[in-house]
Amino acid sequence: MKNHSYELEQRDGGWAYVMDGRHSPLYASREAAIDAAESATKPSTFDQELDDELEEGLEDTFPASDPVSVTRSSHIGGPDRSKKD
Repeated sequence: MKNHSYELEQRDGGWAYVMDGRHSPLYASREAAIDAAESATKPSTFDQELDDELEEGLEDTFPASDPVSVTRSSHIGGPDRSKKD
């Protein structure tokens, strides 16, 4: 899961956090902007459930395919049909 970092900016009489180049809505105080940014950087329960389901699915399908079987037949080519009886 990706951890996001943020920066705070004072803008137009309020505070906003900037994450991934995008500005948040304005908050009345710096503390409110920090709380919102911290909340936005935490993984949600929904995200954790998706990660858990993906991990379980990957474990259930391991190995994805059977290993390649390397065998040789004692007979190379098709039957010899050049002889006429």
